[in-house]
Amino acid sequence: MTPQEAEGERLYNARLAVPQWRQIFERWAHESAAVRASARARLDLRYGPHRMQTLDLSLPAGRPRGTVVYIHGGYWRSLDKSDASIVAPPFTEAGYAVAVLNYALCPDVSVEVIVEQVREAAAWLHAHSEEWDAPAQPLFACGHSAGGHLAAMLLATDWPAWHAGLPAQLLAGAVCISALYDLRPLLHVPSVVEATRFTQDSACALSPALMTPPTRAPLLTATGSAENAGFHAQARTIQDRWHAVHAGHVTCVGHDHFSILDELTRGNGAIATAALDLMQQFREIATSR
Repeated sequence: MTPQEAEGERLYNARLAVPQWRQIFERWAHESAAVRASARARLDLRYGPHRMQTLDLSLPAGRPRGTVVYIHGGYWRSLDKSDASIVAPPFTEAGYAVAVLNYALCPDVSVEVIVEQVREAAAWLHAHSEEWDAPAQPLFACGHSAGGHLAAMLLATDWPAWHAGLPAQLLAGAVCISALYDLRPLLHVPSVVEATRFTQDSACALSPALMTPPTRAPLLTATGSAENAGFHAQARTIQDRWHAVHAGHVTCVGHDHFSILDELTRGNGAIATAALDLMQQFREIATSR
């Protein structure tokens, strides 16, 4: 490994920085199973042709105010929607439906394919929302790590150009946690390139920070104070490049790249609170029109 590659791993390899990551993943899976067992949930709904294009839908007690699509992380190569059901309760308790996505993983498919699959999921949720008595809009995206990258890619999508008939502002906003926005630094992270096969061209084409958001839909970002330095640099980059739509940043003191999700999965967590505030602001603006 070259010195540049070693530095890349130090900046972006979260598992190296968090020795207890296996125990955290096991806790996510255990707590997520409990959520699915107790929640008003519809499991394994298919949104596309690939066997991995399924989602779990958690529903609130009454008519949903809107829908949140949550995209798990794992550097596009690992984890599963069954590890992420824990994100649903703060939002279902506030009256929102929550769709937790699966998508195909690298190296079986490319990140380009994953981006298309996530777009298909967002379009499916928009088209099928009446099936769970929710309005087609608002649809909010939320994602962690690589899932945050995918949520930002949704916000960067020109929806009418992608598929005729879709509204320009298909998404009402996005919450991106410890996310990746400029993929070019990952070219120097061997553990990532091994699975994704990123090239200079693909890293540029898949970087939200190098795109201009087509609408004014807001982006809320979050990082943990104890994260690898690379994730802090990524947050600064998108705050600068997308300053016109950046709606605020949540710094979660004491949290690393994985424990930060506690601030989303707990109803009084800093990220959950900020996300729900952002969603309420959208509802108030929409109602006043």
